Amino acid sequence: MGELTIEAYRTSKLLMENTPALQFPRARKLLLPELKNIMLEFMIIQAVKNNKLPFNYRINFNSNHSHPYLELYNDDILIHFNQVRTKSSCARKAIFRDKILSSVQTEFVFDEEVSSDDLFSDKTYYQFNHGYQTETPQFITLGIPNNMYEFEVSVPILEEYAAIEGRYPTSTKEELHDDFDDKLFEKIQQYAEGKIEDERAK
Repeated sequence: MGELTIEAYRTSKLLMENTPALQFPRARKLLLPELKNIMLEFMIIQAVKNNKLPFNYRINFNSNHSHPYLELYNDDILIHFNQVRTKSSCARKAIFRDKILSSVQTEFVFDEEVSSDDLFSDKTYYQFNHGYQTETPQFITLGIPNNMYEFEVSVPILEEYAAIEGRYPTSTKEELHDDFDDKLFEKIQQYAEGKIEDERAK
């Protein structure tokens, strides 16, 4: 879903750039954030329809029926999508979210003796959050919120990917020791380029 988010931002930008009516500053300021949300939801739905994501989807509404939103779900998981200001932010407080947070499991349980039936009171509720006001997403976070609208646990998805559309992880660079085997490095390079077969495949 991280790749879909990056593509949704890219497509939204192209649509804005190639639609004269959307070139005005007011349009860019007001419409681009919502366009990213719509584009991402569209791409997520298409991925589900094409069996690329192992979920069902539905369009639900808030309490006064003024705001439609996408839900991904299966027997154990419920996921909502939000555009937020920072990677540590949960979606803003809302009545429909209060109802969800009061009825679903909002924490991980690490206990080998706990059965799968006990692990979820109903479903585990995740927020898939992204942002913010940039041409490419500055962050994508998948997390489990609590009823204080703070993440109990979260994963910074962009930082976890090895490489997505030219983005690389923010890991610390390490210098090679002087005794590093140049021949070993050469073999690793050849293997990465497909010039050496994996012995386990024989």
